[in-house]
Amino acid sequence: MQNKQYTMQEMYPLLLEVIESGGEFRLWPRGTSMMPLLRQGKDSVLLVSPHHLQKRDICLYRRADGSFVLHRLMKFKKNGAPVFCGDNQTAFEYGVPRESIIARVCDVYRGDRRISVGSKKYRLYVFFHCIMPLRFLRFLPRRAWGRLKRIFKQ
Repeated sequence: MQNKQYTMQEMYPLLLEVIESGGEFRLWPRGTSMMPLLRQGKDSVLLVSPHHLQKRDICLYRRADGSFVLHRLMKFKKNGAPVFCGDNQTAFEYGVPRESIIARVCDVYRGDRRISVGSKKYRLYVFFHCIMPLRFLRFLPRRAWGRLKRIFKQ
């Protein structure tokens, strides 16, 4: 059996139809912004309607430039605007309109193994990974190593 890959642009009409009708859509994300939770080519997510969003939900949204992004909802600003960030990133993304949010993740799959976003293991991961001071410290050694390499290269 041959696995055909589709772009998000090609899948978007179908994804929207499924989500708006109350269905679920399984997606294999690409990229590294949600590592270590989501690994390209190995993990997939189950998407559902974005109603009742909460802090720390993983959402699929579309940026103004047309690109699709799967990031975690970190907080809401005072005016209710969402603020996103990938688990493998340190910079928050502001200015994403609520209307741009297409779906939210209800389950993560490691191969065939389902990880519910309500499970204790998942909530523990979110608790330790999404606290800002810990997120910053996680990147500190890599940044320090990169600076040292640049210094000794010169």
